[in-house]
Amino acid sequence: MFCSKSSTQSIEHPLRLVESSQCADDENITYLRTCTCESHLAKTYADRLFSFNVDTLFELLFGDNSFTRAFHNAHKLLDYTYGEWILNIDTGKRERQVTYKTVNQSALGTNTLFCREKQILEVEKPHLMYILNTEIYNEGMRYTDAFYVTTRFCMIQYDAEHSSLQVTAETRYIKNVNGFIKTFIEKNVNSSIQGAVNEQVRRLENHQITNIDKKSKQKLMSSSQTDSKIPIDNITSQKQTDENSSINTTSLSPFKLSIQEKTITGECRLYNIGLVIIICFLLVHIYLWYKLNSIEQALLPPETI
Repeated sequence: MFCSKSSTQSIEHPLRLVESSQCADDENITYLRTCTCESHLAKTYADRLFSFNVDTLFELLFGDNSFTRAFHNAHKLLDYTYGEWILNIDTGKRERQVTYKTVNQSALGTNTLFCREKQILEVEKPHLMYILNTEIYNEGMRYTDAFYVTTRFCMIQYDAEHSSLQVTAETRYIKNVNGFIKTFIEKNVNSSIQGAVNEQVRRLENHQITNIDKKSKQKLMSSSQTDSKIPIDNITSQKQTDENSSINTTSLSPFKLSIQEKTITGECRLYNIGLVIIICFLLVHIYLWYKLNSIEQALLPPETI
C-alpha cells in the first residue's frame, strides 16, 4: 500500500454503508483469531485490534472515502488514478492498479517519485476475512528500478465486536546491488513504511474513538428521552388528579350549601317554636294571675270593698 505511502479505492460499497453493515446472523459465524496465511513477510509493522467490523476496516484502508483522502493529503500523495477491480482468470483473484506521485527527501536529494501499485485480493470473505497483497514499483530516483516493496494486509473478524489488522512487508530486489546501497534502501523503505503504518493506525484509533463517542451520545440521548417522559406523565397524572379534585369540589359545593341552608332553616324553626312556647307560657301565667285576683276580690268582706 505504501510507496513511501499509499492508498486505494473502494471495492464495492461506500464507507457510510459499510459502517452500518452487520452480519445477518452472528450465531452462524465461526470467528478466526488468526489469518489463514502459512507465513508472513519479513517484518511486522502493525498487529492491532479495533472495535469495528472487518468490512469497515477494509473500507477504511482501501476505500475511496474521506478517511483515506485525509491520509493522502497528510502524506502529500498526489494525482491518484484508480484502476478497476478485474478478476484474474488464471488465479481466480481480483486485482487492480493504482498510480500516484509523492515527493521523497533523502540524502540523495529531493525527488518526485512516480509510484505504481498492484493490489491483489488473496482472500475475500465479507464479514470474516480479507487478505490483500500489494507490490509497489517506484520511478524517478536512482536505484528505484533495482527493487520493489511488497506489503500484506491481513484483516480478520476477531470476534463479534472487534477486527484485527496485521501489516507485514519486505523489500524484494530485481537487480543486484552492493551491501552499502542495500542497507541504504532498506533503511529508507522501513522508515517510510513504519511512518505511514503508524499514522494509519493512529487514524484508525481516532475513528474508533469517534464511533464510541457517537454511540455513547446516542445511548445518552435515548436514555434522556426515556427519562423525560416520566416527569411529563407525572405532571399529566397530577394535573388530572387536580382536575378531578376540582370537579369533585365543585360538584359537592351545592350539596354543602343545601345542608347549610337546611341547618339554618331548622335553627330558625326551633327558635320560633321556643318563642311561641314562651309567649303561651306568659299568657297562661297572666290568665292565672287574673283568675286568682278575681277570686281573692270575691272573698273579701263587703266593708273592705
